[in-house]
Amino acid sequence: MSNNIIHWQDDAIPRSSLYDDIYFSTENGIEESKAVFLDGIDAPDVWQGCDQFTICELGFGTGLNFLNTVKMWMENSTINQRLIYFATELHPLSKVEIDRAVHWDELEGHKIDFLEHYPKPSFTLYDGRVSFQLLCGDCAESLKASSTKIDAWYMDGFAPAKNPDMWSDEIFTQMARLSNEGSRVATFTSAGFVRRGLSAANFHMTKRKGYCKKREMLSGVIS
Repeated sequence: MSNNIIHWQDDAIPRSSLYDDIYFSTENGIEESKAVFLDGIDAPDVWQGCDQFTICELGFGTGLNFLNTVKMWMENSTINQRLIYFATELHPLSKVEIDRAVHWDELEGHKIDFLEHYPKPSFTLYDGRVSFQLLCGDCAESLKASSTKIDAWYMDGFAPAKNPDMWSDEIFTQMARLSNEGSRVATFTSAGFVRRGLSAANFHMTKRKGYCKKREMLSGVIS
């Protein structure tokens, strides 16, 4: 599906040869995803009482964050609540690559359900309780073309030093435009220019303890 050639570090960790960066932690990718993104937006508390909750992930990658979120959603929401999940991705992985990368038993059932539909760009799961849409192409252009209001953002592009296009003021501005009141943002990076850029776009950003060997990461809420 893409020209983003994947290499498998230690036969388990997917690494992009285009960006020379890994898709998730070599220590424990699933726990990193939970710590950075789900904890970063205060899930599941953040969606309690919401009829509909919309997440946008910038950099879909292996789908690990989506599958972790779906698992928590199905365990911590009512049958009448609806999760809408958008993701942007310039280089979508193939079904085979996603199947190999997401190898944790606790996500296996949700991964199977997801891969029954992928790579269709949009579909629903679990009798409409989860809606998914993948926006293939440049992140900034995808956001500029969107009018969907977002309740939480996962910023998960490759590291800013390796993939600066995913961490631009243009993207920060579009995030602010599309955010609902009180929209949350979470990311693994603590880069100063990212914090300053999001702050300039009216997100109140805070540093929190990073996952594993990483010292700090960022989360915030639009003000």
